[in-house]
Amino acid sequence: MKKIASLIVILVAFVSCTTDVKFNTPGFQAYKDGVLFRGLDVKAYKSTSTGTISLVAVAQDEQVTINTASAALGTYYFGTTNTNTKATYSSSFNSVSLMYETNIIYGPVAKMSGYLYTGGSGYVSDCTLINGVYVCSNSHPTTNTGTGSGLTLSVIANAAGAVTSVKIASPGNGYKAGDLVTITGGGANATITVLNVEGSNGEVSITENTGDTITGNFKFNAINTSGNPSGGEQVNFQYGTFYKVPLQAAP
Repeated sequence: MKKIASLIVILVAFVSCTTDVKFNTPGFQAYKDGVLFRGLDVKAYKSTSTGTISLVAVAQDEQVTINTASAALGTYYFGTTNTNTKATYSSSFNSVSLMYETNIIYGPVAKMSGYLYTGGSGYVSDCTLINGVYVCSNSHPTTNTGTGSGLTLSVIANAAGAVTSVKIASPGNGYKAGDLVTITGGGANATITVLNVEGSNGEVSITENTGDTITGNFKFNAINTSGNPSGGEQVNFQYGTFYKVPLQAAP
């Protein structure tokens, strides 16, 4: 009897979950400062001239807008010099208007691009051939045209001496997403891009685009740009998802 009762509970829970998923198509939700935010009205606009996407989720007195530079599948990073990728949050509780935006911030490097902008040459002088690739034991300092300093990278090179991948040995400080750094050693001509820094503004990933709907996930920190001290210095969105949001032409 207990087994039958347990089975009924499981079936009811399953049906409830299925109903909830259907009800939330399209859907948009995330945890804002640890509290669930769910969009009640969700729209996605695509620019016919530039191909950019603007995803808008409204929940009573709150609104989240996520812009991406393209509708193509992939991950887009906030807080870079490319302002076509940006997230904003606004609220107007009790006639108090607040606005938050993802802006460029500086800090230690958290992630490097998975692709070398330039592989360079001559990076095998201090490397050991292991399983067909050259693993370089010494970490290489870097230079860049921005304000950051102190970043060092461990590199892996191919037989031609070109760098094929890197790992962060020391994150340095004062870097911003989008900085192009040059790896010293070898021919001092390998370059790679900083994707994000610690405490970064976050990212949005488009995982499905059917042409009619768009699906993906996101996370970001947004800074108070309204100048209103009634709000905190920033808001944090984590575990964000948007699911099968209909695409329409931008007005």
